[in-house]
Amino acid sequence: MAFNPEQFQAIIDKLNSGLTTISKYVTEIGPKVESAVNHWYVPDAVARGCIWIANKLIEGVNWIIKKIVDILQGAFAPVIMFYNAIQWQGEEIRGKASGVSSSTQKFNLTAPKYWEGAGATAYTNAIFPQSGAAAQVASSASTVAGCLTACGVAGFAFYTAVAVYMAQLIPVLAASAVAAPTVAGFPPAAAAVTAEAALGPAVIGGAALAVLSVIGTELTVLGELSGEKTDKSAFPHGGHWPVGTV
Repeated sequence: MAFNPEQFQAIIDKLNSGLTTISKYVTEIGPKVESAVNHWYVPDAVARGCIWIANKLIEGVNWIIKKIVDILQGAFAPVIMFYNAIQWQGEEIRGKASGVSSSTQKFNLTAPKYWEGAGATAYTNAIFPQSGAAAQVASSASTVAGCLTACGVAGFAFYTAVAVYMAQLIPVLAASAVAAPTVAGFPPAAAAVTAEAALGPAVIGGAALAVLSVIGTELTVLGELSGEKTDKSAFPHGGHWPVGTV
């Protein structure tokens, strides 16, 4: 799965609109059930049972609503990662570092072509080590971009999984709201909602664990990058940029 900003925004829009729909249905159920059982011909035990079922349904669905609202607080993160990855991989960082690496290679230095002697040799020896350092920066930038892209895609997959789950919950919740005014029809309809709501923690938790697994792997890679700056061939002065003077 690749990260597509337009598709991701569409998923977030579906989640937001889905929350509105779910909230509408869940607020209808309680009053409808109370109205349905508030008749002399409905036994007290049946009335209490229906109200208990309605309360449990509302409790479960409200948990889902709260979790999705919390999840949406971080919806900007995959987008930021995507655009940051473009900067790291493109002309902002990797492109400039690659350009420096190329232009400072021995065979690309212009001055020694017109300048000979000890000065030219000293100049060449001072400049060309910077090519390796710049190449290392370009390589690290590419790695960072890859990590950001992987995390962004994982976030995309996470929100997609939540959106798919929401799409499954809404129809059964709508059916329950329709059945709420009927004492006989509400319990089985509510049972379907309760069963679907019970899947929420597993779906959301499983999707979250998948994201954390990807992020954990990428953080390990990023941690390894900190050692690259001490590469003796690219950064021979204790992790500092090669000296450009002699």
